[in-house]
Amino acid sequence: MLHTIFYVIVFLLTLVLSNVLNKVFPKLALPLIQVVFGLILGFFGADDILHVAPEFFLGFIIAPLLFRESEEADVKHILKHSKIILVLIFPLVFITTLGLGLLSHWVYVGIPLAACFALGASLAPTDAVAVGALSKNFSFPKRVMSILQGEGLLNDASGIIAFQIALVALVTGYFSLPDATMKLVIAAIGGAAIGFVLIYFKGLVLRLLEDVDARDVSGYLLLELAVPLSAFLIAEELGVSGIIAAVVAGVMSANGLKRTTLFDAQVAKLKSTIWDTLTFILNSIVFFFLGIELYQLVVPLLVNPVYSSTHLLLLTVILTLGLFVLRFLVISFYYWIQSLRRKQLFSAYWNDILLLTFAGSKGTVSIATILLIPRDVSDVQPVLVFLAAAVTGLSFLVGMFILPFFAVKKVVKVDNLAKISILSDVVDELRNDMKKAKNKQGYNIAIDAYQERIQQLIIEQESTDMAVDYNDLQLLIIRIESEGLEAALRENKISLYTYRTYQRYIRSLETSIVHSLVSSFQFAYVIMMRTFHLLMSKLLHVDFYFKKTKAVMLTTRDEITELYFNNTELILQALDNLNGVFDEQLLNFLQAERLRTSEIVAAGGHISRVMNKAQPNNLTEMMRAYYLERKVIFEYEAAGDITAREAREMRINVNVLEDYSLASNHHTLLFEFLERRKKANKN
Repeated sequence: MLHTIFYVIVFLLTLVLSNVLNKVFPKLALPLIQVVFGLILGFFGADDILHVAPEFFLGFIIAPLLFRESEEADVKHILKHSKIILVLIFPLVFITTLGLGLLSHWVYVGIPLAACFALGASLAPTDAVAVGALSKNFSFPKRVMSILQGEGLLNDASGIIAFQIALVALVTGYFSLPDATMKLVIAAIGGAAIGFVLIYFKGLVLRLLEDVDARDVSGYLLLELAVPLSAFLIAEELGVSGIIAAVVAGVMSANGLKRTTLFDAQVAKLKSTIWDTLTFILNSIVFFFLGIELYQLVVPLLVNPVYSSTHLLLLTVILTLGLFVLRFLVISFYYWIQSLRRKQLFSAYWNDILLLTFAGSKGTVSIATILLIPRDVSDVQPVLVFLAAAVTGLSFLVGMFILPFFAVKKVVKVDNLAKISILSDVVDELRNDMKKAKNKQGYNIAIDAYQERIQQLIIEQESTDMAVDYNDLQLLIIRIESEGLEAALRENKISLYTYRTYQRYIRSLETSIVHSLVSSFQFAYVIMMRTFHLLMSKLLHVDFYFKKTKAVMLTTRDEITELYFNNTELILQALDNLNGVFDEQLLNFLQAERLRTSEIVAAGGHISRVMNKAQPNNLTEMMRAYYLERKVIFEYEAAGDITAREAREMRINVNVLEDYSLASNHHTLLFEFLERRKKANKN
């Protein structure tokens, strides 16, 4: 039990680490990183602890993922391409089953033909999760993405049915085409019917709760999460397709009537957050388990003297090649017929054909399916499992490395100029309000928050190089601040209490640095030197405890003000000297910010500003800022300076920030401690 808990903790930490690595090295696809981590976890023994039954995997991981994907799918656009989707989920699945079955039986004669067909059936359907992972890195045309989505949502059912038919033939030696066709039709219609009925009953339950005034957001969300599990369970118990039941339930759940009430708004907000988190975790589990299963299922056979490693690897390559060739031929045949019917050049479809061929990756559904073969049914079960796992992994890698030749790399164009202008207008309004306000400190903190957002937008606006430039300039400022602080202490211009107070300010500067692999070395050097100076100051200056009297606080404020102004002169001069080397807009922004903060320091607000940042106590001023931001957004939208979509995104951001400010309006332990210190100093 403790081992399981340990591996769950390791899994969660690895999940975080994989996401961090993907952010630091965006060219490395997240699924690939997670598969590698899965292999590493398998090497360290995770495969001995984390055993998941195939039925559990399909019901608790694949069914919820397909349910959510079908909720978010553009059903109208998928139906527009229903002809080719039907070709991919029926003829292609069965052609692949037969083709790979015959190919594997021909290459590896020792495998019974029915077992080979079972292997082909497990590898026939594409994996919606794997396809979705590939689409995050590449920009597919909408028609291609809709086709891949529709295929991924529905072909698992036809693949599993083909597998069950092959399994019956393997166990009993009996096969009937009419029976197989009838079973396929019943499974599809039955699964769809269960999905419809389940959503209908869900609606009845919700209406009943509404009638008795017993609606509850948490209860609704739990009911939502139970739907895909219930759909899969009921369908499988009745002998029909659980996958189709989950998909149809998702489609029906997302396409009902929507009302604009407070309850529905609360549900929608929480539902989106919960599903986003759950989908990310389940997707990650899929790829981690793919890595673990590759280690568990592939490595043992490669080192087993009974089997020829060369033969197994050769068969893996042949099956993977056959997989893509069969897919290419069927898709090409469909588009050739379309070109004749529409009297168009066949060459016009080449790009779509290649994208649909190599984006049809396999995933853990194939492995989960092949694991349904009982070990006592066939002596070659380990070989079948090995081939399914190896071909799945290789097909995913092939798609990842070949798609860049046909697909357009996703490039996110950033245009923050309007956003920067809007936030700058808000800052100007806040400054005007501050002139006649009593709580000027609250307005200063609000302006600080908006200036930080503007700073981030300026960095995003230019390029990733701008982030590096910003890091370099921040490191320069920290270095000047640190050197000025050390010099003032050496020359006895400041007390040790002032020194430590100013150190806290420098630490706040460090948190604003966006680290990159290159700048991290510089950052580490600056921090190391500053830590060394701090330790030396503690050793050379004995700081006996004494009560911070009002006179001491005034002296500290004067010392900080003088030090800050001296450092400001050096920083402004240094930034002036860098004109032509760094972006002018970034330099101007940093200089303007330094002058603004100098005004705050001159007014004696530096120490209280640092303390209030630990626990902002300016809810009224922040609410005023959010009101102004909404007003300016409306003005820009009405003037046509931003689109309705951009305005919507900015309003969503304001809503999130406002909710956070309202929820965070409480005193923390640190705030209470600082308040107590403040009262003690007054006395």
